Amino acid sequence: MMRLAFAWLLPSALALGACSARDSAVAEDGRERLVGLRADDLRLCAGVPNLTAQSAGGEFWTYDRTPPAAGVSAPVPVIGGSLSVSAGSSCRVTFQLVDGKVTRIGYSAASDLPMSQNSACAPVVQGCLRLVDTNEVRRE
Repeated sequence: MMRLAFAWLLPSALALGACSARDSAVAEDGRERLVGLRADDLRLCAGVPNLTAQSAGGEFWTYDRTPPAAGVSAPVPVIGGSLSVSAGSSCRVTFQLVDGKVTRIGYSAASDLPMSQNSACAPVVQGCLRLVDTNEVRRE
């Protein structure tokens, strides 16, 4: 019985890690490819920011995201408990805008899984990357 529980736990944990690594790569891709995006286009694809601030360095738009934790739980009858692998994480994405265009993107993320830094940030930039890929918005 215990062998059966672990038979699907390992592939599930590997799949979860692969998804997190992919999302982390999407976030890093966004850091480069969204520079030059106009403010109106950023609002269109990422929505209204949770926080805005101004300084001599420009405008700063911050988006906070805490996706629901994904995970698997395998009951282990011998131990009488369960083993859980989860990908709980949160992210804060800050876009710096100068003259109405994105000049830099910063991530502040926390993740429970190794090799998945910034994976929770992917949902913030995915929609924008999709619009850039389909030429619905342009970078300047």
